[in-house]
Amino acid sequence: MKNIFKGKDNILSKGLASTGIKVLGALSSYVLSYLIAKKFGAEGNGVFVIFMTYTVILSTFFYLGLDFFLVKQISILMKQKNYLEIEKLYKKILYNYIFPVFIILVIAGILLYCYFAKTIVLMVACGVIVNVFIDINSAVFRGMKMAEWYSFFIQFSKHFITVVLFLLLILSDEPESFLLVYLSSLVINGVLSFLVLIKSFNKFPKTDTSIVTKDDSLISILKRSREFFFTSIIIITMAWIDFILIDLFLDQTSAGIYSVALKLSTLISFGFTAFNAFLAPKISEIYSEGSLQKLQKVLSQNFVMTFPMLLVPFLGILFFNEQLLSFFGSEFKSGWIILLFLAGGQFINSVFGPVSLLLQMTNYQKIFQNILIFTLIFKVACSLIFVKIWEAEGVALANFLGLSLWTLIGSYFVYKKVGVYSWFGVKELKSIFIKR
Repeated sequence: MKNIFKGKDNILSKGLASTGIKVLGALSSYVLSYLIAKKFGAEGNGVFVIFMTYTVILSTFFYLGLDFFLVKQISILMKQKNYLEIEKLYKKILYNYIFPVFIILVIAGILLYCYFAKTIVLMVACGVIVNVFIDINSAVFRGMKMAEWYSFFIQFSKHFITVVLFLLLILSDEPESFLLVYLSSLVINGVLSFLVLIKSFNKFPKTDTSIVTKDDSLISILKRSREFFFTSIIIITMAWIDFILIDLFLDQTSAGIYSVALKLSTLISFGFTAFNAFLAPKISEIYSEGSLQKLQKVLSQNFVMTFPMLLVPFLGILFFNEQLLSFFGSEFKSGWIILLFLAGGQFINSVFGPVSLLLQMTNYQKIFQNILIFTLIFKVACSLIFVKIWEAEGVALANFLGLSLWTLIGSYFVYKKVGVYSWFGVKELKSIFIKR
């Protein structure tokens, strides 16, 4: 077991730090859902999750795959100690892409608001702008192996600051009033993430030991991030399509119950997603070295650390689903079947390891993209059929089938193409526990 504890970048310390931040973020998220449910009911949670659905999907569109591209590229530059190039790459994207997109979205939001006369349209436009900025900054943190800051801004501070503002401010009885609170939280997070990132750049060694590299244009960067873009769009669409279908075929109350069940199901993937914050640049770095044995060992260590974190909450949801849902209000208890389906999908997706990262960080993103396209078509077809028969429970069943399908297919291709098992290798697992 000693190998897990060795080195400043060891998987235990980095993973547990990210897990701790994610736990705090999840608690903030649950408190937020509780506060919304108590003040606005299930319908209020529905309004918020529908707003988040369109904001996240549109944000992913405007990332253009730059988030995953930055993680992969910056992890390589860090290994080369090419610090000046990291700062140059970030500023190029900031000045040549983020700022112009900011202006375009502001103008588009104002025009759409004038046409539809709905405040929520302008709110979504503003949410997309700031969300893109925060996530690009967070991707840089992730590539620099600053997993704690990545987890802080992606998984904690957005919800925590929203909870604080929610408690401090007096809100009207209209659910839309709460969206202004969330937008204020995003702005605060955007400013904080930028300041921390600039401070991190200033800590780079002042001596220029960087390797001379080709000065890529923005067009060249966007071309290289293109496949990450299509993959990200499909992943986010798969994750949020449930709420689009519920919005189209059911009502906001159903969306609210489904959103709470989904949040509870993500208790299962706490450790998995938190450790992934550190694993992404690690996988890219090790694979670029050509050391498959080392990569398999890291994956096996990851499995040892995360499996107990998956199993305990899964069993808790399995046996205490109604009690967990009733905490948010009696009207949420009817979502216990939804919760079980979603929990099953989360467990299968997590127990097979970082399938998506392995394919995307090892230059097999095209294969992963094709798997996701097939799975998305399968999931949407199932959802359209099941929602008419079993309503929200049918959408949850389609979610379980879709998530399980792409995880199993992806794990198979990780073994065939990358040459490692996505969860653990028996030989490496033995070496962790047996001292030689």
